[in-house]
Amino acid sequence: MRRALLVVAAVSAATPAIAAPVATPTAPWQASSEGGVCRVQRSFDVGGKPHLLILEQNAPAPAVGIALAGPSLAGLNADAPLRVSFARSHAGFDKKARIEPNAQYGQAAILQEVWLDQSKPDAAAGRGRIDTATAQGVERITVTQGNGGVTFATGPLTEAASALNDCTAQIMRSWGFDPAQQYGLQRAAAPVDTDRLMKQMRLAYTRPALRSLQQGTIDLVVFTDAAGKATDCRMLVATGYAELDKAMCATAMKERFKPALGADGQATPSYWRLRTNLRVAFSG
Repeated sequence: MRRALLVVAAVSAATPAIAAPVATPTAPWQASSEGGVCRVQRSFDVGGKPHLLILEQNAPAPAVGIALAGPSLAGLNADAPLRVSFARSHAGFDKKARIEPNAQYGQAAILQEVWLDQSKPDAAAGRGRIDTATAQGVERITVTQGNGGVTFATGPLTEAASALNDCTAQIMRSWGFDPAQQYGLQRAAAPVDTDRLMKQMRLAYTRPALRSLQQGTIDLVVFTDAAGKATDCRMLVATGYAELDKAMCATAMKERFKPALGADGQATPSYWRLRTNLRVAFSG
């Protein structure tokens, strides 16, 4: 199953959106949670040609992964960013996407970790869920590049966002946490020294990666207790290399964390999620 979750919030820009063909919905939103991935998808049509829009999450978060597919996306260049906007009044932002062929729809574009309002909240605000008020303000999802692109006439995304929030709340419960408590945190759990942890993870990553030329996305969650000790680690998306997954979690488990603070200001068990791209750097 395609994993479409994702990494860095895009930067706003003031370039006006290019006119694009409009894809109109042909079916209601459909929700699923197969394989631990929360997904809502909807079918669209442009001139009799089917298109598909998918929103995904594999963990509680205010950001979503967006996958768009259809022949209107043909010709997009994976080396250049897409211009993305959510409303006619929204100037849009540039965002790199993974572009790949799709047997059923012709072409697909996958955007990772998209914040609907393009403003990252602080460590606690909006934790673990999509802001439904922001989702209500969405009119459409438009992606363009040069003279190509398409507009998905979604209307407000409140229904889709609520379905994803319900699904990821269930994921949180499966981890042993109360969603209401986690949503109300004054402070999220975080490494005491993030720079040191990332350095150690790069070192742990490089050793097994160099042996088999592995590189890609690391997506994991670390559970913490009220004292800031890591109690468990899980790969949200397996890399496909058991040794690499084990090395990443082992490194994260050695780190000390600042414990999460509940609504009452008291330290409480919680979790910390990391999704990052690690690459092997060759020299010489």
